[in-house]
Amino acid sequence: MNINTSNPAEHLRDILIEPAPDLFFSRNDSSDPRMGDIVVRKLEAYVPEIRVGILGCPQDDGVRRNKGRTGAREAPTEIRRALYKLTPFSLETDISEIRMFDFGNIREGYTLEETHEHLEYAVEVLMDNKVFPIVLGGGHDIAYPDWCGFANSAHRVGTINIDAHLDYRKPIPERNSGTSFRQILNHESRKLHPQNFVEFGTQGFVNSAEYTRELHERGASIVSLDYLHKVGCANAFATALERASLGTERVYVSVDMDAVRSGDAPGVSAASPAGLSAEELLHVAQMAGKHYAVGMIDIAETNPLFDHDGRTAKLAALVIMNFLAGFAQR
Repeated sequence: MNINTSNPAEHLRDILIEPAPDLFFSRNDSSDPRMGDIVVRKLEAYVPEIRVGILGCPQDDGVRRNKGRTGAREAPTEIRRALYKLTPFSLETDISEIRMFDFGNIREGYTLEETHEHLEYAVEVLMDNKVFPIVLGGGHDIAYPDWCGFANSAHRVGTINIDAHLDYRKPIPERNSGTSFRQILNHESRKLHPQNFVEFGTQGFVNSAEYTRELHERGASIVSLDYLHKVGCANAFATALERASLGTERVYVSVDMDAVRSGDAPGVSAASPAGLSAEELLHVAQMAGKHYAVGMIDIAETNPLFDHDGRTAKLAALVIMNFLAGFAQR
């Protein structure tokens, strides 16, 4: 399907809710602009030069189905609150020239599956209009509709899951926040070959031995937390990007914030004292932004109900900023 339109925001208005105006922070100082001044949000202000689109999916039904602690539905609001206070200047890169639009939040359906249909369609519309999607979850079940919308107009795509967990459970009986990557690998289109799928930051004692063996047997790569610390996070992620992009048209990167140790990211749906450091995740985000093949990123499982001083939402916002800093260097 090719859904090219002069104004995708207008095209999607029936399934979107505009972001609250008070989230767009401003100092009203032209010498000190903030992201709230730079990111466009009004439907009538959309211009064809928009390169990056922000979408929120505020739901945690998939987390509830997966017997996790709910609260991730509040994340898109809190990530935006942190994001729009930041400046576009990183001391090395100025991202203010990137034209960005906040499309708002996906309207929830009566079921999780209906919400996923809305999200998949919105991502597909952005992709068809050459707008780079940044999706804010929500539970990690967003990965499945995000990937479907991302892959719809491609023949073959790569995928990297930055996560403590494999999220390769069987949907028995329903999809949930732990089933996305099994659904993706089993998708009827077969657009993701297992050799182009990388699990990155996987931790011990929280994953199934059977599912781990199955992924290995299928040809997927599992980069454990121990291994990436042994070889260096940057080296390990460079290899992950190489594997995911080999023979593919583009690469989807999904970030579950529980990949980060709880000292740096306490507000997640499944916290652990072990994990990537905040600095490691930010460096990885910039590498992903800089890589020519990466065509989409999402951020899942931030849980403001368990956060401290907005620490995790602020880190998620910095993930976006570091990604954009890399994106600006393409």
